[in-house]
Amino acid sequence: MSDDGTAAIVVIALIGNPFSPDYHRERARGDASALGYSSMNVALYAKGASAWALQEQQILETDRTASSLAIGTSSMRWEGEKLVVEIDERTSPISRRLRGRVVIHPEVQPAMELAIDADGEHRWWPVAPVARIEADFAEPRIAFRGHGYHDANAGSRPIDAAFERWSWSRARFEDSALLTYDVVPASGEERALALRIRKDGVVEDLERTWRTPLATTGWRLPRRIRVDEGSQARVVRSLEDGPFYARALVETRLGGQQVVAVHEELAAHRLRTPLVRLLTRARMRTLRP
Repeated sequence: MSDDGTAAIVVIALIGNPFSPDYHRERARGDASALGYSSMNVALYAKGASAWALQEQQILETDRTASSLAIGTSSMRWEGEKLVVEIDERTSPISRRLRGRVVIHPEVQPAMELAIDADGEHRWWPVAPVARIEADFAEPRIAFRGHGYHDANAGSRPIDAAFERWSWSRARFEDSALLTYDVVPASGEERALALRIRKDGVVEDLERTWRTPLATTGWRLPRRIRVDEGSQARVVRSLEDGPFYARALVETRLGGQQVVAVHEELAAHRLRTPLVRLLTRARMRTLRP
């Protein structure tokens, strides 16, 4: 997010795109390699320069190492203490060039690994919950500096099989990140995390929180966000509104402070329906042979 709040970018490297209709079909046949359904999902939000890219393609085992990942013409790599993301994609559904660089400078790396389900089949790493970012794009032409966040997820079961839904949020306040993660597994046992991670590495549980509803999306997707007990929340800017997923900026109170949080809601159960898989394909480009 830019320091002035006017621009933002989200980049997600997907090895085994969990939203892919083709990957879903091949998994059902029992003949799917995650490497064959990889994408660099990029969402750029800025006045006059917004863009969306999700190109699915096959990568090789040699395209990833412990410190780097290449997906087609885009890549991520650690250079010392900074993470450099080189983006060269085509947008969808209208094809335009999306080319630029994002550099993440972590301010804390807590080396945490947390299970988000009871069986530990899905793991979450808040790799750099407090960071500074530099974004420089040639196409479209935009540059900004701001605060950022880097995490990772991995799972041994498909998202739509393991979960009904999940809700995640991240807010930055002074020298810390405030993180919440609420999941409803397919088994029905709800789980919740609410953490403050400071720049000095101290990790604290946020006490006395509850989930409060947000406005339902245009796709009739119910949303909830975890906030301080007794507090409410309101959407101040919608970033994504899809049939199974929504991303928004939300104003609320968390950890005793007034914050604007990035919030994401995933209705994983909707991914099981053929109609939603069909709609998802309209937002994707496929580069496999």
